[in-house]
Amino acid sequence: MDPRFITLFSVFNITFPSDVSLKHIYESILKGHLQGFDESLGKVADRITQGTLDLYKTIVQDLPPTPSKFHYIFNLRDLSRVAQGLLQTTPDRFTTVAQLVRVWRNECLRVFFDRLINETDKTQVEVSLFFFTTAMLPCLTKDFYITS
Repeated sequence: MDPRFITLFSVFNITFPSDVSLKHIYESILKGHLQGFDESLGKVADRITQGTLDLYKTIVQDLPPTPSKFHYIFNLRDLSRVAQGLLQTTPDRFTTVAQLVRVWRNECLRVFFDRLINETDKTQVEVSLFFFTTAMLPCLTKDFYITS
């Protein structure tokens, strides 16, 4: 290629943010949104953020793209979609931690689970989501997890 032609282009290398940076960014956004809510909801923001990041890392590691699953490409946009769904909550409709965690769970299912194509992958994500949810709130009942 002609060197004069190459000078018209620029190359940018943007590395993926560290886990600490991601946690700080999304936790700050969620805590800021939850300031007008009940105090108990603000206290669970760090656990929701950590659960989202852990679920994301698990999915990226365990479900890599393959020729038959070429759409299994997960990135920061997916994390932002989960956060965006949580930011749609309002203080008058969401008063308990269980309600907020249910919204978080539904957003994770919407963003990650709906993209999966076989039952094995879906089961794997459901198990991971169950694990992270029970780690977040061990007091939730079995009825919380029933999907329909």
